[in-house]
Amino acid sequence: MNLKNLLAIIVAALLFGNAAFGQTVQVAGTVTALTDAQITMILAKDTWLIKRDSTTTVVTGTLAVGNTVTVQCLSADVQKVVSGDAQKKE
Repeated sequence: MNLKNLLAIIVAALLFGNAAFGQTVQVAGTVTALTDAQITMILAKDTWLIKRDSTTTVVTGTLAVGNTVTVQCLSADVQKVVSGDAQKKE
């Protein structure tokens, strides 16, 4: 086995390990929308979309629109929404 094949296998294993055992993050903010598949929260001026699945848990608060909660989930399940105004300023 040559060095390139070995490196390719190592990189593939690391990528798989990160996807399978991804890091968790906690997002705290006010719930602005709630569906079975997604939580939308606002924190300061930023809007965050959080995918709801078996790894998503509410750490503090009651999950309802208007409530302030802390949600723990996989880092891959969180997405920051960039508004048109934010894009113009950058």
